[in-house]
Amino acid sequence: MKARVTKRGFTIIELLTVMSIIVILIALLVPSLNSVRRYSRVVRQKGQFHDIGTGLEMFSIDFDGYPDSKTVMAGCSSNDCDMDGRPYCGAMRLCEAMIGQDGLGFHPDSRFCLNGLDKTGTIDLYPSPITLQNQRERKHTYVDTDKYKKCPIDELYSNLGVWAAADPCAAVISDVFTTIKGQISGGKFGMPILYYKADVTKMEHAVPPTLIDVAQMQKDIYDARDNRDLVALRAANATYDHPLYIGIPTEGKSGWDIFYENTWNKKVTATTKPYNENTFILISAGWDGLYGTKDDVYNFAE
Repeated sequence: MKARVTKRGFTIIELLTVMSIIVILIALLVPSLNSVRRYSRVVRQKGQFHDIGTGLEMFSIDFDGYPDSKTVMAGCSSNDCDMDGRPYCGAMRLCEAMIGQDGLGFHPDSRFCLNGLDKTGTIDLYPSPITLQNQRERKHTYVDTDKYKKCPIDELYSNLGVWAAADPCAAVISDVFTTIKGQISGGKFGMPILYYKADVTKMEHAVPPTLIDVAQMQKDIYDARDNRDLVALRAANATYDHPLYIGIPTEGKSGWDIFYENTWNKKVTATTKPYNENTFILISAGWDGLYGTKDDVYNFAE
C-alpha cells in the first residue's frame, strides 16, 4: 500500500515574513541606487564640461580669445544685454560660439547680438534656409551637435519677463539633468549651462561674508551679473527662486555672495583667487534644477 503524500503550501505568516524581508531590502537598496544614478549624472556633466571646455579652447585659438560673457558696450544697463540692448547673456553667447545661433556653426563676423546680424548691422549671419555661400563662411561647430543641441529658452520658461520679446535665436546649451518638460515640444531638457569669462585685467575675487556690491564686482576677475537676468527666471515646473539670483540677502548672503563663495579657490591661501582665474567658469544647476545650491556642478575640481 502506497504512502499518502500530503502537499503543504506556505502559511500566511511565512508569506508575510518573506514579503516583509523583500520590502526591507528594497528600502535599503533604493537610496543606494538613487545615489549611484545621481553620481553617474554628475560624471556625465563633468564630461559635458570637458567637451565644452575643449570647444572653447579651439574657439580661443581661432579668434585669439574666449567669447565674452557680457556686453562690453559702455553705458549698457545690464551685463545680460547685447550691443543693441536686447537680452543676450553669457549662456546664450556660449551657445552661439559653440554651435551658432541655428546649431549649424558659428559665423566669424558675429558681434554676439540677438538679431544675428553682422558688424555692419545689415547682413543676417544665420539665415533660414542657409545659403551655400553662408555655409562656406561658417566655422565648424566646436562641440558635437548630436550630443549638445541648442535649446530655445521658451522651451524652458513659461514666464520670460524681460526675455518675452526675444526671438528664437535666444537659445542655450542645456545640462545633462533632464528635469524640465519643454513648454513647446514636451521633450525633456536640462537647465542652461551658465558661462562666465575671466577678466584677466582684474586682480580681485570678493569673498563672503562681506556682501557684494556693484563697485566691488567691477574690480573682480569674475562678474556675478553675467547671467543675472537668466537666473532670475524660474523653470516652468519650478516653485522656488534660484538662490544664486536672490538679490535680498538671506541669512547674511545674497546670490552674488553665493557665486563668489562657491568659485573661490580655497587652496590658495596667500590671497583670494577664483578657480580658473585665467579662463572661464561653467555652472550646471544640478539635480534639483536650482542655481546656487549644494548640488551645483562646476567645471573645476573642489
